[in-house]
Amino acid sequence: MIKTLITADSNCYLPPEMIFEEIPVIQAEIKTEHGSFRESYEISSESLIEYVERTGKIPQLICPSVEDYRSFFLKHLNNAQSICHLCCGTNVKDSFYNAKKAAETLKNVCVADSKQIGGGMLFQMAQAIKLAKEGFSPEFIIRSIDELDRHINSTYTAKDTSWGRRLGIISRNLSTAMDFFCLAPLITVKNGGIKFGAVIGSDREYYRNYIAKILKNKKNIDNSLLVISCPRPYAKRIERYKAEVAKYVSFNRIVVTDISAKVVCRLGEESMGLHFLTL
Repeated sequence: MIKTLITADSNCYLPPEMIFEEIPVIQAEIKTEHGSFRESYEISSESLIEYVERTGKIPQLICPSVEDYRSFFLKHLNNAQSICHLCCGTNVKDSFYNAKKAAETLKNVCVADSKQIGGGMLFQMAQAIKLAKEGFSPEFIIRSIDELDRHINSTYTAKDTSWGRRLGIISRNLSTAMDFFCLAPLITVKNGGIKFGAVIGSDREYYRNYIAKILKNKKNIDNSLLVISCPRPYAKRIERYKAEVAKYVSFNRIVVTDISAKVVCRLGEESMGLHFLTL
């Protein structure tokens, strides 16, 4: 029997080339007019983009209920002495609160607030898995995750604000002003929430300005790993992203993952994110 099992919310989008083993994941539901679909399992970012473009509506993201979490934990406690569960940021959705309530009714289940969403969570997942294998307790793993969050740099951008304006997330006046000055949105994941406000110069190859802003002349970057998140299929763009990144930082390893449903439904098809650690 496993001493401590690491589990997570589906928002992680775990790439197999980074997380080499099967990690139990509890799926949030994405509700559309055609029904509900399990995040990262039954619906992809590509499908979400197609839905929003066709309907002009944002699908509803429904996090697992307290009972969903309880059933999930009970199932996996059959194979583990304890569970350490990693939730997406508390200010993003109610996952952490529901998971915490479920854990309070059970023994040997600890719940961590990652304070991240999507790509930023992967660093915490990798560390949690490593510490669990080394025999550390769930409480120690959570403290380690909290400390690591201070070193995670997680941001997203998109070509323009057209999606946000069309869906009523960004005001028409702000969007018009940004378009006039050729500015693009820059979203930062910080303290468990998504903060919008900072902007970067935009042009036809908008991602160049974004990558330069995030990486250029930064002295405290841990170059061991970069996670790039973007909508699937991303094969056509990823080589351009990697080439641009290489102008500023030589990362030992670059991993590509699907982008969070929460983010892609607000930024659109040409959204992308960069996630790395700082020293």
